Parts: sequence; structure tokens; C-alpha cells
Amino acid sequence: MTKYTYWLEYLFLFISGALLLFSGGFQPENVWYVLIAILLIAPAPLLPKQYGTWLSFAAISVTGVIVPSFLFFFPATLRIVWREAKSYDWLIPLAIIGVLLQPAITIFIRGILASLSLFALYLCLREREYTQLRGELLQLKDDSWEKQELLKEQNDELIRSQETFLELEIAEERNRIARDIHDNVGHLLSSAIIQLGAVEAVNQDSTVSKLLEQLKETIHSGMNSIRKSVHDLHNDSLNLTKSVPLLLADFRFCPVKLEGTIPESLSKSQQKVLLTVIKEALSNVMKHSQATQVRLIFDELPAFYRLKILDNGKAIPENPEITNGMGLASMRQRVQKMNGQLHIHPSQQGFQINIILPKEASDDTGSSS
Repeated sequence: MTKYTYWLEYLFLFISGALLLFSGGFQPENVWYVLIAILLIAPAPLLPKQYGTWLSFAAISVTGVIVPSFLFFFPATLRIVWREAKSYDWLIPLAIIGVLLQPAITIFIRGILASLSLFALYLCLREREYTQLRGELLQLKDDSWEKQELLKEQNDELIRSQETFLELEIAEERNRIARDIHDNVGHLLSSAIIQLGAVEAVNQDSTVSKLLEQLKETIHSGMNSIRKSVHDLHNDSLNLTKSVPLLLADFRFCPVKLEGTIPESLSKSQQKVLLTVIKEALSNVMKHSQATQVRLIFDELPAFYRLKILDNGKAIPENPEITNGMGLASMRQRVQKMNGQLHIHPSQQGFQINIILPKEASDDTGSSS
């Protein structure tokens, strides 16, 4: 319902009241009644609602009792006053009854005024219902929009999670393929080279010797090519720079802040150990901690690499059962195999794991062969 419709309804009721006022013939004082009625109704649209509507209703009601001519504008006043529910709504029926009992107005006119008053109340109730339905519709639209946005965010997060999972699966599959090629095909080619050496040792034919030499060079070339391919595939599958962000993106328990730069000079074995330790540490955070944040801090120092894993979870007492449990013993064994160190620091501020790996062990970049 627009303001245009509301004012049309108000004008209809006001003009109807004025016509009833002049129905007994034109009298100059009636013009004053019309002007004064306008002034009495003016507070409703001009002043704040909690004051204006009450003043207009009280003014018309009181002056109508004193001067019955003002009661002709009572329906128009109702249209303004009763647009919204008021604490004094119970006075409205009493006021209408007062109009019906006014002896200075004829019964016919009283009936018309009562009908116009009821019509004004109907218009007000219709507007209230419209306003309520409109508010509910807007609320439904807001709720629908919020749910759509939430669903969109969840879908985007699901897609990112699936992509992260897929990339991790691809990386693990590359690692498996590289390992299988190295273990199986590499072993077969090595055996073939040894067997060719044995054939060369017993061969007396120079023509066959040349062919065997060419075959041996071909196998060596294939062996080197496979080594390079396996090395490249292994690099892609165990690249810590790629794997850590993917792992953190898939971690939903709490935010993880990555600080420092992941050293690119880490050996593949070191990268694998660090990735395993990070996975185990994050798993422990979910199982045993009430942390709201985890920090991964990478440092590269002159003689060694250092990784700190800190969380702000609940305090954990420092005792052998804690420092050797929760998968920490397995972490320590893996790090020690790389000639590294793993230190546990439980405290009131949370839990901290320090991993130190020497740089001398990082020169096995070709260890995948």
C-alpha cells in the first residue's frame, strides 16, 4: 500500500465528513469547523507517532464532545490514528459508541458516521495486514538471500576441498608411480645390464660384441632417462611448497598461520619427513587440543633447518607419557633417521613442537634413483 493510496482514503473520509457537516445547509461557521479540524488532525502526520496520533485523537474526541460538529471528522481521524496498533486501542470502540450516543446529531447522521468509522477501521486493519505481510515477505527474501549466500559459500568450500583432496591424491599417486618405476623397472634394467655384462664376458664374436655394446648403451640411456623421469615425478609429488598449502587448506578445525618461507633446498627425504610430521601434529591438534589457532614457522639457519609448530590449546602437563604419546614417538623416530632433533614443549600457553634438520642431509636430491 502506497502513501498515495493512504492519503486518498484519508481525503475521502475527510470530504465525506465535510459533506455531512454541510448537509443541513451552508453556514459560515462550518468553514471554521473544517479549518479547525484540519489543525486538530495535523499533529498526527507532523509529530512523532507516539505523540502526534494521541494528540489528534484526544483533540478530536474532546472537542467533539464540546462541539458535536467536530465529530463529522472523527472517521478521518481514525484513519490516521489507527494505522498502527496503539496501547489505547481499547478507547476506539468507546469513542465510536460515544458518537452513536451523541444526542445533538440525528440518528441518520450518527449511523453514517458509525459506518464511516467502521470503514476507517477496516482500512486501517487492511493496511496493518499489508504491512505485516510485506515485512514477512522482506524477511523471507533476506533469509532466502542469506541461505543462498551460505549455500554458495559451502559449495565453493566443498569444491575447494575436493580440489585440494584431488591434488593431494594426485601427488600421492605420482609418488607411488615413481616408487614403483624405481623399484620394478629400475631393478629389471639393472639386471639386464648385469646379464649383458655376463654375455659379453663369454662372447668371442666381434660382431655380436658390437651389438651387445650398442644394446648396453641403449639400456644405460633408458636407465638414465627413467631416473630423470622418476626424479621429476618424485619432485612434483613431494614438493613441500605445494603440499603444505594444500594440506592447510583442507584443515578445518581452526585457522593455521604459515610463517616464514619453506626452504627449497630441502632434500626429498626431509620434505617427506616434515610433511608427515605436520600431518601428525595437525591430527593431534584436532584430537587432543582445544586450540583456536596453529602456527607453522619455517626458518633456514646457516647450519640447519627449523620448523616450529605451535598451538594455543589447553595446557598439557609435561610428562613422559605425553611427550612420547600422541604419535610424537613416531615423529621423533622419523626426524632422528634424518640426523635431526624433535623437541616437545607443553606449556600453559599451549603446545609447541620444534624440528631441527641438518643441512648436510639435504644433498640427496638424487636419492630417488
